[in-house]
Parts: sequence; structure tokens; C-alpha cells
Amino acid sequence: MPTQPVFPFKKVTHAGFGMMVLIILATLGVSLWGMHQTVGIFESAIHVEEVSDELLQVFADLKEAEDQQREYLLTGNTQFLDPYHQAVDGTHAGLSALEHLAMTPTRREQVFPDFKNLILHRLDLLQQILDLRETQGTQAAIEKIRSGEGMQLTAKIRQGILDFHKEDVADFNRLHDTAHTMEQFTLITMTIGLILTFSVGLFTFWKFKRDLAERQQLERRLLEEAKLAEVSRRIADIGHDVKNMLTPIQMGMQLLEDELDEHFKALPDTIRKHTPTTQTLYKDIIGMTRRGSSRIQMRVKEIADAVKGNSSPPQFAACHLGKIVASVLDALRLYAEERGIALQTRGLDGLPILQADEQRLFNALYNLVNNAIPEVPSGGSVTITGALSPNGKELVLSVKDTGRGMAPDVLTSLFTYHVVSRKPGGTGLGTKIVKDVVDAHGGTIRVESTEGTGTTFTISLPIVGPASEAE
Repeated sequence: MPTQPVFPFKKVTHAGFGMMVLIILATLGVSLWGMHQTVGIFESAIHVEEVSDELLQVFADLKEAEDQQREYLLTGNTQFLDPYHQAVDGTHAGLSALEHLAMTPTRREQVFPDFKNLILHRLDLLQQILDLRETQGTQAAIEKIRSGEGMQLTAKIRQGILDFHKEDVADFNRLHDTAHTMEQFTLITMTIGLILTFSVGLFTFWKFKRDLAERQQLERRLLEEAKLAEVSRRIADIGHDVKNMLTPIQMGMQLLEDELDEHFKALPDTIRKHTPTTQTLYKDIIGMTRRGSSRIQMRVKEIADAVKGNSSPPQFAACHLGKIVASVLDALRLYAEERGIALQTRGLDGLPILQADEQRLFNALYNLVNNAIPEVPSGGSVTITGALSPNGKELVLSVKDTGRGMAPDVLTSLFTYHVVSRKPGGTGLGTKIVKDVVDAHGGTIRVESTEGTGTTFTISLPIVGPASEAE
């Protein structure tokens, strides 16, 4: 048995799998980019909030330094100096921290230096007041405070922080909206990617199943063709052997008949007139043997033609359907007469010339009639009727018998390799051969059968041959 080729799946299936991978990768890439952008935006928002918090902390430390200094000046209690110095140190530390926090270039280069100078100026003023307290007394320090310079600086610092805060709130809202937009973009991208992946995957899976089914069907067909080719080869070998074995039988019958004829001719008249029964008997026996061997030869020829049909293309030529039917009936007439069955024809003489393979049509009709004869009881008939289709483009041929009909399970398996034969020793492949012949001619075949009434096969054949031949 020949090795079956492995057929790859179709390009559409491969393209589907590739598109799925590309969509997944693209979705992941866009989603990761969106997530990265979202994380960056949230980090910027966190930095903005950190700057705002640090500014408030610097202002709080500055106010704490002012309050502790005021308490020291009013009470003269040195215990307020430690908290004062701690607040001053905290203010310096806050300014240093702000310099290392993320800011926009505009803030870092233009806004923050002025703000820092205001803070440092305010701290210097606080230190000057303490120095006045030490050198000129408390009253001089209080007069310095009452001058309002410190309050003006504090007001400017407070206004600067408020401006910072307003900008921070605006930046935070903008970053929040941008982050929300990026988050929605990422979700939409992932959703679209999932939908596309699912759709392409569903289509690819459907196409994959379809390609797999086609591949399995093709493999089954190749397997059947391989089996059929092996069966055909064996049948051809057997047919050749049977034909060789029939040749000596036919030659022997001819020699035996000639020898007996010579023998009876050589007998004296007085003896020969008493042998008519014997002469009739040996002629009947020889005739029966000849008819039997002729039928065997015809069946072997049918097998050889069927095997040849599997391996050679049909040969279309002009032929007359009536002559083909006449050849079939002549070959089967003795067989039908022995069973008491009438072979009849109707409407064949006026049919137009048909483009067909004469030998293949002979095989098909031979199979139909030969299969019908054993199903018809003695006194029944097999009738072949020909007619022209209403459109004038086809010949319609029907083979009708008055036999026992077919059961539904037999009808459903007709024209396939799984057909069941009801004849002892039959293969059941006759109808499959008929279907193959009809298909080769571009025609159609249908069957109607009623158990107990009979069966009718109806074949329609295009007059000009199949479409490829007509073109």
C-alpha cells in the first residue's frame, strides 16, 4: 500500500494563529506602555504632593521659630531658645529637602530661588532680633519686631506657599485626569485586544477544525483509493488467471463436439438411428458448458473493464444508446431466459447520438440489468426505456424491474463502498461502478424502490458529454 502524504493545514489557519500572536503581543505592548505612562503620572502626582507637604512643613517650622522667639522676648526665659533653634534647623532642613524634590524646570530655576531667599531673609531677621536683644536689650528687639518688616516677609512667604499650593492643586488635578485617561486607554486597548483575540481565535479554531476534517476526509479517500487500487490489481490478476483457465475448457468442448460428431457420422446407419437421444444429450451438455463459460468470460471481461476504468480516463465518442442497450441484452438474454424473465426495451430507436464512453456505458447498464435479473421472479420482466429530457439536452434512461424491491437500509448504502449485496458471493460494488460511470459522464442517477413491487434506476446523461468535454 502506498505511503499517504501528510498534508499541511491551509495558509488561512496559519495566518489566524499568527494574527492571534500579533494581536496579543500588540495588546500587551500597548497595555504595558499605558501602564508605564500611568505609573509615571502617578509618581509625578506623588512628587507634587510631596513638594506641597514640604512647603507647608517649612512654613510651619518658620512660624514655630517666630512663636518661640516671641515667647523668649516676652518672658526672658531661655527654655524657649531650644525649640526656637530646633525650628530654625527644621526650616533649613526643609529648604534642603525641597531642593532635592522633583520640580518643574520653571519652579526650580525661577520660583523656588526667590521663595528660598524670602525664607532665609526671614531667618536672618529673626537672628538679628535675637542679636539686638543681647546687645541693646529687649525693648530694642521688640521695636524691631514692631517695625513690621518680619510680618511683611511672613506674609510674602505665606502668599508664595498659597501660590505654590494652587499650582500644585492644578497640577495634581491635571495629572489625575491624565492618569485616568491613560487608565481608560489601557483598559479599552486590553478589551479590544481580548475581543479581537477571541474573535480571531474562534475563527481560527473553526477553520482549524474544518481543515482537520478536510484533511481526515482526504486521508480516508486516499486510503479507500489505495485499497481500491490494491483490490483492482488483485481482481485483474484473478481475471487473467480465470480467462486462461477457460480457454482450454472452450477448446476442449469444441474438440469434444467435433470428435463426437465424427464418431456418430462413422457409425453405421442401423446403429446411428438408435442414437438421437444420445446426440441431443451431448449437444445440450456441450451447449450448456459453452453458455456457462461464455457467461464466465463475460463476467471476467466486465471485471477487466471495471479495473481498466479505475486507471484509464474515459474515451468520449459519438455512440447510439440503442445499440449499447442491444449489446447488453444480447449478452444477458440466455441468462434471463433460463430464469423465465423477459428483457424489454422502449423508446430507444429515435434517440439522438450521444457523446459518451461506449464501453463504460455498457458496463453500467450490464451491472444494472445483471443485478436486476436475480431479484425478479419467473414470469417477471426488466425493461429499459429511453427518452429525451424536456430541455432537449439530456437523454433519460430508466431500468425498471418487477422484482422484490430493496429495503431502506440497502437504499441508503447504494452507490458507496459500503453497499450490502443480497446475492450469494456478491460484492455489492455493481451500483458503485454504475455511479462512477454516470459521474464520469457528468450525469445523475436516482433510484426508486418499493419492497414487493420492484425497482427503477433513472439515469440522465448530457447529450454533448460532460461540461469539460463540451467546452
